Amino acid sequence: MNIQKQILLADDHVIIRRGMKVLMDNYFKRETIIEADSTAQILEALKEYPITHMILDMQLQDANVIEILPQLRTLYPNIPILIYTMSAEDVFGNRMLQMGAQSFLSKQSDEQEVIKALDLFFQGRPYVSTHLQELMNQSTNTHANPLLSLSDRELSVLNRLLKGETVKEISQQLDIKATTVATYKARIFEKLSVSNIIDLQNISELYKFKSS
Repeated sequence: MNIQKQILLADDHVIIRRGMKVLMDNYFKRETIIEADSTAQILEALKEYPITHMILDMQLQDANVIEILPQLRTLYPNIPILIYTMSAEDVFGNRMLQMGAQSFLSKQSDEQEVIKALDLFFQGRPYVSTHLQELMNQSTNTHANPLLSLSDRELSVLNRLLKGETVKEISQQLDIKATTVATYKARIFEKLSVSNIIDLQNISELYKFKSS
């Protein structure tokens, strides 16, 4: 029996959402698509609709999905998640899978690869690119990309530092003490061997880390 899919599509760019909707309408049937552009809207949609699948960009209007993925996995453990993003596959691919996403798809993929990924995803099968699979099969080498050494929380703080938020603002947004944020900031600087925000921006650009 072909069950109606209720797909939550979250991306902060309306043109991406429209393009994905057209593609799914052309190649897949019996789906209803609910759109969101922020983590707040994701949580609202999950409460309001019987969502069966989630397709999420990482960088949304109000936060990075990495900040709410643990919450999504705790509250909705049976809803599969596909991460569809421009964020660096080398940095985030395996991390997102370890955090509970079933599939990771780069926005740099061509149309046929996107269709393949969605087909597997809707069948309940995981999708990762050949490149990401090769990375996962290799021994972790944090020296090649220092961003791999950052914890999930450190990545969240890094994302907000690159947006220009102060330690106080980050503490308010993440609901943690300012001293804790300062500690995370110091660890980030130490791990990435930088001493100021300009150097932090440069190394982030070098390894294709983009803030939301």
